[in-house]
Amino acid sequence: MKLSKLTWLGISAICLGVVVFGGYALWEQTRTTRPVYMRVSMVPGRVHTPEFSVNLRGLYTIEVEAEKRIDFDTLNCLLGMSMEASKCVKPSVIKASWVLTSKGKLVSKGESDADKGGGWANDTISREIGSFETEKGKPYVLDVTIIEDGAALAITDPHLKVEVQSDFYEGSLWIYYYLGRVCLPVVVLGLVLLCVSGLRRLYQRRTAT
Repeated sequence: MKLSKLTWLGISAICLGVVVFGGYALWEQTRTTRPVYMRVSMVPGRVHTPEFSVNLRGLYTIEVEAEKRIDFDTLNCLLGMSMEASKCVKPSVIKASWVLTSKGKLVSKGESDADKGGGWANDTISREIGSFETEKGKPYVLDVTIIEDGAALAITDPHLKVEVQSDFYEGSLWIYYYLGRVCLPVVVLGLVLLCVSGLRRLYQRRTAT
């Protein structure tokens, strides 16, 4: 059956909208946003990560993530994330230094005292201990030396996490929003064109009999 130009326009519009939106979604899902996520005991000593690489060029943060298994204020104090540190009965146990290398060469290094950012999620609280710029495909190894005894965090199942800066996720949401505003009308137009084409074909069949 030969398809009309209107039908082809409808199919093309739908495919264009789906491919553009779906293509970005596929690209975003295949980005290495969290190359390191491993349990740490938080006792003094060195933590050595396996070699990792990323397919994004940008700023990645090094964080200690803890689950909210103890009193919220106490956990904030232990992580050094309290807004009122002077009221903390227990001081922060986050004190560490880190070194990032690539093929044995120093890339970056720092200390937790220099970075006191972090974030709160539904079930976890994260304390930033450093950040570094990455290059696509470059192999990295991270060594973290824990200086302060953080055994008090053991119940919170602490993890060492390397993750792309939150700006990436915020930017992705805006891109999804604008792509949706453009692609959805294109898909809807395609569906309308297909409906018009179908109705026209039905009308032609009826008038021909």
